[in-house]
Parts: sequence; C-alpha cells; structure tokens
Amino acid sequence: MAALVLCVLAGCSDASGGKADPTTGATHKAAAPVRLPVPDGFDTEAGWSTSASPEATDTEPGSSGFPLVAVAPQSALVIQAAADGSRVRAFSLTSGKTVWTFTPKPLTSARTGVFVQEGKAGETVVLARLGKTSGSGLTTSRPTTTIDVISADSDSKATAEHHLDLAAPDDTASSFTATDSGFLVGPTTDGVHEKAIAIDAATGAQRTVQTKPVKVSGCGSGPCTVQASPAFATAEGVVSVFQQQDGCDQWTESAAPCTYGFQVGDAWTSTSVAPSGMHVGIPLAVTGQYLVAAWHTSDTQTDPPALSDTDKTTLVVHDLATGKIKAKVNCTSADALTLQPGSAQSSTRLSPNGDFLISGQAGFDLATGRGHCFTSTASTKGIDLTTVADDGTAYGIVHAVDQTEGTSLYGRLPIAQDGTDTPERDSARVSVRTGTAKALPAAAEVPLYAAADGHGVFRTRNVVAVYPAS
Repeated sequence: MAALVLCVLAGCSDASGGKADPTTGATHKAAAPVRLPVPDGFDTEAGWSTSASPEATDTEPGSSGFPLVAVAPQSALVIQAAADGSRVRAFSLTSGKTVWTFTPKPLTSARTGVFVQEGKAGETVVLARLGKTSGSGLTTSRPTTTIDVISADSDSKATAEHHLDLAAPDDTASSFTATDSGFLVGPTTDGVHEKAIAIDAATGAQRTVQTKPVKVSGCGSGPCTVQASPAFATAEGVVSVFQQQDGCDQWTESAAPCTYGFQVGDAWTSTSVAPSGMHVGIPLAVTGQYLVAAWHTSDTQTDPPALSDTDKTTLVVHDLATGKIKAKVNCTSADALTLQPGSAQSSTRLSPNGDFLISGQAGFDLATGRGHCFTSTASTKGIDLTTVADDGTAYGIVHAVDQTEGTSLYGRLPIAQDGTDTPERDSARVSVRTGTAKALPAAAEVPLYAAADGHGVFRTRNVVAVYPAS
C-alpha cells in the first residue's frame, strides 16, 4: 500500500468523523519501528515509528482532506496532528522522541490540517481547523475557523504564539490554501477564492483579499483590464489569476488569442514572462523561491486547460521574485488531467540541497534548467511524484485514473476518502537527472520526505515511520 500523502492545497474537502488520536498516549520514547515495505536504500531494522503495527491505530474512517503530517526540515521535526485537531505532537526526525506537544482549545466536528511555513524568524507550525465552538450555558455553538501558530522550536508544552478565531456564517464552506510561505482561508471554486483572508504566520496579522480589476500587458495584441482572483499566498504576495474576456476573438482567422494568466503580488505578471507564443498560464504551486506554472499556446474558453495527449503543455519553473524562467519541459498526457491553480501544491518539493525540484508528474534539474516528464502515454502510466533526494532520486505513486476529483486534477496526490481505507497504489522510483523510471515491488511504500542525511519519512494509515539510509 503506497504512502498516504495528503493535499496541502485545500479543495478536497471530505468531512472527517474520525475519533482516533494517534498522538494520544504516546510516550517520550519512540516505538520500535514497524517494518513497512519500502524501497531499497532504507533500513527498516532501524529508525522509529509512532506505532509498532500499522493495524494498531487503523480505526479512523478517513481523512479530512487536509494533511495531518508535515515535516519541518530546518528544525528536523516530524509534525503529526490528531484528525479531530485535539492535539499536535512534534517528533525528532532522527530519534522519534517527542520534542513538544500542543493542545488547542476544543472544537467539535473539526476538520484539521497541519502545515509548516518558513520565514525570516524560522519555521512555524500552523494548525488550521474548521469546526464549531462548543455551546454552553447561554452561549450557542457557532461555526468557526481557528488558526494556531506554534514555533517549531517550542518547549515541551508548546503554546500558540498567535491564535485566530474567524467566525463564519453557516452557509460558507471555508477551506485552507497553504504554501510553505503563505496562508489563505476562504471558500474556493476551481482553485481560486472570490474572497479570502490572508494570514501572516510570523505576526498573526490578517487582511482580506478578493477579486479585483487589474491592468495587464500581453492580452492578445495589447494591454487589457481583467478581473484577478486570489489563488494562493506566497512570500512575494498573493498569486491572483485572471482570464481575458474582452478584446480578443480567436474564432476569427488571425485574431488575437485570449489570455489566461496570473499576477504575483505587486512584483510581476505572467504576461511579461510568458514563454514565446504562450498565452495561457496557470500557476500550479510554489516551493521555496520558485513558482511552477503550466503554459499553453491559446485558450478556447470552452474547457478548463488540461494536460492532454493532443497539445503539448510547457511546464515552467519561474523565479518567484522576478518571474525569470529557471527550467522548463514540454509534456503530454494520455490521462487528460485538468490544470488548475494550485493543483500541484501537494506534490511540489525541492530536494534538501535545492538542486532538484519535483512538481506533479515532472522533475527539474535546476542546475541545467532541464526537466523530464513522468506523464502517461499510450503504453505507460503517469507517476505522481512525492519527494526528491539530493542526488535527484525521486519517488512517486503510479497515477490511477478513476472518477474522483483528485485523480482528474494534475498534481493532486491521492487522499483517503471519508469512510474508506487508503487505496492500494503501485509506486515507482525515478531519476530527475536522466528521466528514467523503475517500478517498485508490489505494495512498496514511498517516502513523503527525504532528508539530507538519508532519512526517509513514510506514512501509511495513522502510522508515521522514519528509516535511515541503509
């Protein structure tokens, strides 16, 4: 059974009714490691896990659609949140010992996500919960979104440096949109917010961002005014997406094509850095100092942009601060995967040394500026990448096409649906340097994080296991 790796960008919002708390009752001494079936190169006789058996805590009926495990690489911590948001525990990446625990104010019917963000002051852990306050006495229960920001280097009994309680009306289905340097809270439709609250984890400050008119260049044959909607937040500001509605008519021969693009804060606009001949840009994810975008030549404005086998998609790594192109590759896919703002956030990672970047089904060697596609063809299956090591070795889950939203969106890693177990997945190991791929033995787990010292972080069901390099 392949590792359960959850969406970092919200949009898959299955309700969770789980009562199990895999962190409850854990001691300061890590459990003897469960021996998961993992790729060669990891020592399952050593390391640690949160349980001695993957069956022992397999009682939770499904994920909330948000990540319950995150890694703080600078602090060398593995963070695990209970599904109901009742506790967060930080483990030493190398030893498995409990470094700190955090117990937030209680919420009922909570859907929980835990995220790690990097800033000038270091790493912070963000516990985000959608739920209801517990009514008592004359106080009625109400829906709320709570955000707790905890320093990664907290003492054993951690406290929140910032606590936000964002009341929401009953008819508002809020969601979280998180990158490693930004956080938005608000309803989402097709990867964008009409209105959201941007939260600065470093200060706890919040501000409202919403759809607004902006003037951009490169709309077909000239500038135009478009409506730009927030998609996700970054260290360079909120990334907003837009689609040109006026001043173009591609149905007429030699007419100017319509533009679909994005703006990064006040720093740059996609139309000013678009690859030659490209008029459709979709921001897929952010990691570190890079933004990954998908580019097409034109937009029919009838169907969502897709990675298909008929037209090539150019996947580009941009410098987040300037928009400069750092690497790119042309890909096709036999699976016709929808390209949506933020859809590849959960599968976008840098190697610890920063030399390699993976995103969705593509990997990039940033030193050479070249990329490789691990997408499907008529005879091969696509690979959704989960992590990449310092030598360019990456791991992934073989893409399984079904009727769920998660498998139709490009870059969205599989999650457990409410009331189901983690589906069995085939897995693979690839080389981002050469573009070669090799299937792993049946039922092999793949790491969700590969540390610089060789440790691999694995998760299956409610069990987190960390093995050193063998």
